[in-house]
Amino acid sequence: MKSNINRALIFQGGGSLGAYEAGVYNAIKESLLEVFKSEGRENDTLFHIISGTSIGSINAAILVSYVIENKTWEGSGERLVEFWEYLSTRSWVDNIPNFVGYWDSWRKMNSRVASGESARRYFSTKQFIFNGVPKVFVPKRPISDDRFFDPSNTWYTYDNKPLKDSLEKFAKFPISTSYERGEPRLLLVAVDVQEGSPVIFDSYEKEDGTRKSEYGRYGRLKYPGSEKNAENEGFEHVIRYNDGITSDFVLASCSVPVNYDYTKINVETRPLIFGGQDDAIAVEAGSKPTAKNNTSSLHSFWDGGLLANTPLRQTIVSHREYWYRVKKLESGIPTLRYGIINLHPAKQEYLPTDYDGVVDRKNDIIYHDRTLFDENIAILLSDFAAFAESLIKLAEKNGVSDEELKRVYAEKTRGIHLATGKKLSYEDLLKARVDVDFVVRLERKNDSHTISNKTFDFSETTIRQLIQDGYKEAKEQMKEVVQRIQSELR
Repeated sequence: MKSNINRALIFQGGGSLGAYEAGVYNAIKESLLEVFKSEGRENDTLFHIISGTSIGSINAAILVSYVIENKTWEGSGERLVEFWEYLSTRSWVDNIPNFVGYWDSWRKMNSRVASGESARRYFSTKQFIFNGVPKVFVPKRPISDDRFFDPSNTWYTYDNKPLKDSLEKFAKFPISTSYERGEPRLLLVAVDVQEGSPVIFDSYEKEDGTRKSEYGRYGRLKYPGSEKNAENEGFEHVIRYNDGITSDFVLASCSVPVNYDYTKINVETRPLIFGGQDDAIAVEAGSKPTAKNNTSSLHSFWDGGLLANTPLRQTIVSHREYWYRVKKLESGIPTLRYGIINLHPAKQEYLPTDYDGVVDRKNDIIYHDRTLFDENIAILLSDFAAFAESLIKLAEKNGVSDEELKRVYAEKTRGIHLATGKKLSYEDLLKARVDVDFVVRLERKNDSHTISNKTFDFSETTIRQLIQDGYKEAKEQMKEVVQRIQSELR
């Protein structure tokens, strides 16, 4: 097996469909641990990175918390299943004897009638939407329309504090991890509402030894009289959490727009200069970069699924930045091998003809895994870098001088760096190349009983079935994965 590999597992958002991820994770863990044990590598890190958005961030936080607390991956899957069983609620429909059979008798008389199982799910979610799920969310007082005086425009919202309480029962916060200690890295994605920008919360330390998230515009820190060098450059916004990721950050990633209120997080804003123009607060000439020059305020955050329901791009960029910026590697960065659990099917064999079916299909298309382009771009960049390195070696072999090569290296590209927003040189393109290898996508498929509000279905019957389906379907898909890993060992 290649030794210079970092494995990443990426969890999507999808409400109650997160129970499916719990089943999938157990199948992946069992399959990989069997391979590791057979090779005498049972102490290997199962995953170096676990990334998540929305409900995926909750699953990711529970797993990372368990591993750092217990110093083992054994039992982590059971812990995740326990969490989902704790969240599940018995619906009133589940208490009706033979409800499914009774409903199916109506279907025999009219084929347009939904199946009994579909009806069970439909009415269960109706109950939860109106009454809430005790350990996930509860209705808040409706907000009447005082702008247009339209009763139909009433705003119905929920309080997700029960979800926060449930999360804190199963995960220990704050979460801070270290590569040196063999602990998995936790990456979560939320959205700054007013900035319209994805924000990555990271359990690993940055280059300066602190834990923080930086985002927004990139420029020169506005300290007149200071030299224009890299030390005086940075992002406009900073969130500092040196002790680690808190439960509020996880909730920020899960704050579904309209349904929940914003999650508020303290953000530090730094004065910057862009293109010689003053875009920020005036700072005294000759002043040094200190925290007192910055402003601090609460920013509002929403669900990361709005911009990155499958946070692959954020995972790749964070992987590169850690090894390049923190570990100072310009080459030899560990290959990134990752798996994605896709909760929302991209394809569906039949065309829906009823309202609920059309809404369900629309939701799947909006939130399904769209990272094939990101993956292909990452692979293309790696291939082009390898091609360029081959040409450089050929040029050196044929007598091209160092001065000529340096002149080419220094030329600027038209593009900017995704992580910093800075202009790149051709030399930058060759540094810290990330190879993407052996990607696996584990696909959930809608069954014939699917409904549009499936992400609200926290009924005991559905949660149990999702866990079982996730385990069974992933176990089947992992057979090919295991074969490919074993072929590497031969």
